[in-house]
Amino acid sequence: MSTRVYDKKIDINNEDTKSFWLNRACGEVSLRTVLLGVDKAPEAQDKRNKKEADILNNIISDFSELKILDIGCGIGRWADNLKDKLDFYTGIDYSKGFIEYAKNRFASNNKIEFYEMSACDIDKIEFSKEYNLIICTGVLMYINDEDISRIFQAFKRISPEYVYIQESISLMDGRLTLDNFKSKALKANYSAIYRTKAEYEEYYKQNGFRVLKTDLLLDDETGGRKETNAQYWILKG
Repeated sequence: MSTRVYDKKIDINNEDTKSFWLNRACGEVSLRTVLLGVDKAPEAQDKRNKKEADILNNIISDFSELKILDIGCGIGRWADNLKDKLDFYTGIDYSKGFIEYAKNRFASNNKIEFYEMSACDIDKIEFSKEYNLIICTGVLMYINDEDISRIFQAFKRISPEYVYIQESISLMDGRLTLDNFKSKALKANYSAIYRTKAEYEEYYKQNGFRVLKTDLLLDDETGGRKETNAQYWILKG
């Protein structure tokens, strides 16, 4: 069976994906650990991170308070990028190693908190705080179709002013699924769903979100590829 599946909807194994990220957190923990595919130059991760930070800073420039829920927070890069502007921040991730690293790193900042939790469980949680910005970057490609609508329904219930999504997409006519693909670059078997831009935007429409702005994120230096790239969206509920 091929491990590269084109234009066909199949599920990936959630436990295998979780194991992949748990193993990533056991080694060196850095931007390179969480920003996959950015292997063209030593400074590529920093360039990509700065480009995204500039996009977010444009969103929040008029906020009098900044209350962020970060889905798939990893090592807390958004807490770091925006720490001087936060009213409060909650980051969730299902990698215990990343969460422990982030908690230790921001232990002295009482505006920042982290929880070990899967994005697929946020529809089961009654958050005690109100958020005006949800950030969800590099998460949805690891989630099967049946769970994505529940995540966006939870976003709708939380009712932020804006949602920022950044996700790896297929640049082809249909999706590409890597199903336990042996990656030489990552030195591990890897599974992910590269949906098309149109597929994601149909989810947004179905769940009552309007696209305010969207564009491709990556160039050749920061991880853009022939078949795939990263797309960002600024959504309004």
